[in-house]
Amino acid sequence: MLIPKPAQSAYENADTDIREMLDRMIAELQATPSWEQRSTQFLEIIDALELAFEGDEDADEEYDGEAEGLDAADLDDDDLDEDDELDGDEFDDEDDEYVESQAAADGKVNGWHADDVVPADDGDDDDAVVVEEFADVLPFYVGAVLERLGETKIERPEQAAFYLLSCHPEHTEAAQSWLEKGANMKRFQKFVDDTPDYEAILEMMDERYGEEDDDEDEDE
Repeated sequence: MLIPKPAQSAYENADTDIREMLDRMIAELQATPSWEQRSTQFLEIIDALELAFEGDEDADEEYDGEAEGLDAADLDDDDLDEDDELDGDEFDDEDDEYVESQAAADGKVNGWHADDVVPADDGDDDDAVVVEEFADVLPFYVGAVLERLGETKIERPEQAAFYLLSCHPEHTEAAQSWLEKGANMKRFQKFVDDTPDYEAILEMMDERYGEEDDDEDEDE
């Protein structure tokens, strides 16, 4: 499945300090030869970002020193509820339906690509976006990194999994289109089944944006 170039650049809209951190992430992922291995590396990067978002002093160690410079000045930190630990058991039919609903419901992924949140570099900018939860800022980081990887097509479930998390609608739409082909959804579900850390991310995003959708329905 071909990946259109995003109409707007998340990377270029980021502050210089954040772009430098993104460059380190991108270089690390580019040095990883396959998406099977890259997905593990990407999850470690996301884990380090969440630790930094929460103000954890050990965040740089989690990223093996690669994320030096990411601190509370880069993201407005806030305490998040820790995800429940997952046991990696086989999915049942209900789990399969949950994954499919998160991956392809209503032609979008919970609407998080629409928020276009760019992290503020400090608290002095009057126009800075105040980020309350890690789920608010994760799509920006994923989208900016994928944007700079410059890939032209989706070929594997691990790859589609991260394009689903992107802030770019072009990325999420390409991933959803890939999932609709043949047995790709089953391949994706197997990846989620084998990767509890990724499932936890899906659940975090669903909790954040599902609540938002419920509020909008109540207002109507």
